Amino acid sequence: MKSTHHTQAIGIFGVALPFLVVAILLGATLYGRGKVAVEFDRKTATFERYQEAKVQANELEAYMTKEQRREKVLYWNEKLEQDFIQSLTTNLEGILDKYDSNVLRQTELSQAQGAGAIASRTDNPHSRIQLSFEGGFKPMQMLLAELEREMPHLFLESIMIRPNLAKSETEAGSLSFSLVYMCWEKPKS
Repeated sequence: MKSTHHTQAIGIFGVALPFLVVAILLGATLYGRGKVAVEFDRKTATFERYQEAKVQANELEAYMTKEQRREKVLYWNEKLEQDFIQSLTTNLEGILDKYDSNVLRQTELSQAQGAGAIASRTDNPHSRIQLSFEGGFKPMQMLLAELEREMPHLFLESIMIRPNLAKSETEAGSLSFSLVYMCWEKPKS
């Protein structure tokens, strides 16, 4: 059978062209559907992460509002901003002013020698300080409690207590306290 212009036109415009248009539309639809599916999955994952972060933020906010934790964190950050030695000496002087020098007195304040056992394997900035006192046990306990309340970034690394015997029967004996404190410092930005 010989093809004429009419059958050829019908074949091209009636069969091939519609088939080609349908194939292009089908391909574009599948491609668009894939793009939409990928975008939908991305947006769904982003929304789920947002919801999870929102729940965590609400939990953190609830945690921080209990027991004045937010104020404590702000207080601790404020203490970290201060110069360590100046803050330490100011706090020690303030605490020691409450006691008579016969009851409790400071005998040493120096840089601790050697590497500390606690923070030696960390890159976090810290200082170690050696303190020595002479006095009674209870005033020393109070001093340590007040000092650590005022300077929450201090960590007692070691304490050594030795008795000082009285020189006569009329004198009372005392204790010698040797302390090593580690102080966490704010990282340099």
